[in-house]
Amino acid sequence: MLINELDFHYEKGLLLRMSAHDQSAFQALYERYHHALYRQVFQVLRSDTETKDILQEVFITLWEKRLELDSDRSVGGWLFTVTFNRTMNHLKQKLREKNRVLVAAEIHGAATDRKETEAQWIILEKAVTQLSPQKKKVFQLCKMEGRTYEETSRLMGISRYTVKEYLGEVMSAIRTYVRQHPPYDASVIIVLVIKNICKYFF
Repeated sequence: MLINELDFHYEKGLLLRMSAHDQSAFQALYERYHHALYRQVFQVLRSDTETKDILQEVFITLWEKRLELDSDRSVGGWLFTVTFNRTMNHLKQKLREKNRVLVAAEIHGAATDRKETEAQWIILEKAVTQLSPQKKKVFQLCKMEGRTYEETSRLMGISRYTVKEYLGEVMSAIRTYVRQHPPYDASVIIVLVIKNICKYFF
């Protein structure tokens, strides 16, 4: 999974509370992932209004499906998969309606069905399980929660330089793992999770 054991149990508790109609648990998940999801979608759509519309749909779906979610899986993986699919569907709709070459270029090579996206996410999850606990935590804070180097440094009690070094090693490790596990395209996973989630990496 993409988060450490303590975070996993914390999220599992939130999912169980949300399945019991606890809106404060839903709000906690919203605050935990909204920032990173916004970056992912905005990187593709370049529109604040469209990005907010997509995220509103995603979190409405999260609430509506609260009784169906598997509490033994990371809710982050579910959220990023649903967000990715809705973003791609939105781009395809724009292509159909406006037939714009620019939109076609944006969507080229990125469209994929849900099963393939979920399979790619599973590969990513397995790649991250190979990391040390500290590097997993850096990945969770910077990539999944969209925190800055400075925020991550303060929360973990390590230097900003160490955070940056860990992220560089995480990137290299994930790329290596993905390349060794075909047929899923490494570039799609990198765009989906590494590049779009955290602008502070590059």
